[in-house]
Amino acid sequence: MKIAICLLLVVCVAFASHPVNKEIVEEIKKSTNLWWPVEPENNIFRFHNEEQITSMLGTKIDEARDRRVAAEMGIVGIDLESDNAAPAEFDSREAWDMCPFDIKDQGHCGSCWAFGAVESLEDRVCIKSQGGVTADLSEQNMVSCDWVGFGCSGGYPLSAFAYLSIMGVPTEECVPYTSGQSGEAWGCSYKCDDPSVSNKRYKCEYPWMSFTKSAIKSEIQKEGPVETGFTVYEDFMNYAGGIYHHTTGKALGGHAVKIVGWGVEEGVKYWLVANSWSTTWGEEGYFRIKEGNCGIATTAYSCTPHAY
Repeated sequence: MKIAICLLLVVCVAFASHPVNKEIVEEIKKSTNLWWPVEPENNIFRFHNEEQITSMLGTKIDEARDRRVAAEMGIVGIDLESDNAAPAEFDSREAWDMCPFDIKDQGHCGSCWAFGAVESLEDRVCIKSQGGVTADLSEQNMVSCDWVGFGCSGGYPLSAFAYLSIMGVPTEECVPYTSGQSGEAWGCSYKCDDPSVSNKRYKCEYPWMSFTKSAIKSEIQKEGPVETGFTVYEDFMNYAGGIYHHTTGKALGGHAVKIVGWGVEEGVKYWLVANSWSTTWGEEGYFRIKEGNCGIATTAYSCTPHAY
């Protein structure tokens, strides 16, 4: 009997420490009316253990490194303030409705740093071509081949854009994404899995980066989505909808995402963001997050695609 009770206590303690649990959900409900959680039994992460959850958060957030690398590469616009006043609301999906703005799923791999960069380039290729080119590009090629990244163990957003400018990536049809299932990033190849598929690589000019909110908004409005990183806390794993802001739980790691716009609701300013956890998460794969929360958009990255 004592053994059974002890085992039950161990299970309960383990469940309570998991980022998806009833205690966190109830605390969110008590703490805010800006956003709401999904119930644990409906959470897509309910069967993930804590290690699997934290392994998805692979972005290395290091402002000092970014500034040093940017200076070495001659990247401009770092602390630039935009002279153009940003509108109260902007949504890339509406501004360029001829482009798909697909939501993807990184799976069991800390490849968010690659997804945010590659997805931003996808969108910008479509925008620059005025909808003429809607290429689904390969995150796998970057995850496996970027020599500065760490595969499924994370990477630096700025370095991801450097890879796009130097090497570029082929299409998803050429190099399909497999790390989401395997959790591994081995097997760099610059050839297509199917020799009959085009090995054309999509590249961009040298990276753009800014640490100012006004410049980030101006860049999105003129050129399209950008990548950013932020700190994920336990409560974020329970997000269902609304304007997220950290309410409870410990930090789990850094995560990279794609900002597609911004807005304001009942006086609360927010960023409109595309995640890479499938359309079954959040607001059909998107989320809104209060400006200045969790380090979101402290830094943003992008590049200008070549003409295709």
